Amino acid sequence: MVVIGIKSIVSKCFPKKRSSLTEAEKNLIVNLIKDLDVKRLNQVWTTDITYIKTIHEGTFFLITFLDYYSKRVLSWGLFSDQKTDKILLVLKKAIKIRKPSPGLIVHSDKGSQMRSKNYRTFLSSQNFVFSYTSLDHSCDENAAQESFHALLKKEWLYQKKIYTFEDAYREIYNFIEGFYNPTRIHSSLGYLSPIEFENNVKNVKNPL
Repeated sequence: MVVIGIKSIVSKCFPKKRSSLTEAEKNLIVNLIKDLDVKRLNQVWTTDITYIKTIHEGTFFLITFLDYYSKRVLSWGLFSDQKTDKILLVLKKAIKIRKPSPGLIVHSDKGSQMRSKNYRTFLSSQNFVFSYTSLDHSCDENAAQESFHALLKKEWLYQKKIYTFEDAYREIYNFIEGFYNPTRIHSSLGYLSPIEFENNVKNVKNPL
């Protein structure tokens, strides 16, 4: 970070929200990726929503889907609301790009959108499996998403003046498509970027 002139700005923590889960809903909350040996692409995807504030146009909502194995952002969208239809829109984009096999685990927190009938029905229709952070979880149960959103804000957005939706969209695009996926290295990936890591995996499995 020092070498390429990037610095980090840390934001304040958000207060913990009280759970609104019913007892019936709690029975559906299972963390399928805790202690899971994830060793291939399209085995586990994670998703989350984060707030993106602008100076003149208020707050927008960034929805992202990541491949847990490579940490690559598969698809993303910036919206004026965070309703289930927006999540499904971004998810369908990722599916179109990656064409995952049945059995894909899609892991998220316990937000109402992720627990909605429409969301679960769609995943089931694709033969995907939904997974959630545990009832009394810590942030490390969706660490890939928490880490990515933190990096986006600390290393990029907090360094900019974000006045409008257009500003926010442009900067998020520049970070994800121009820096994070192709360039930003991760120690967990052997100091490769997500795209470099995926290319290495594909070359190993399908040598030229």
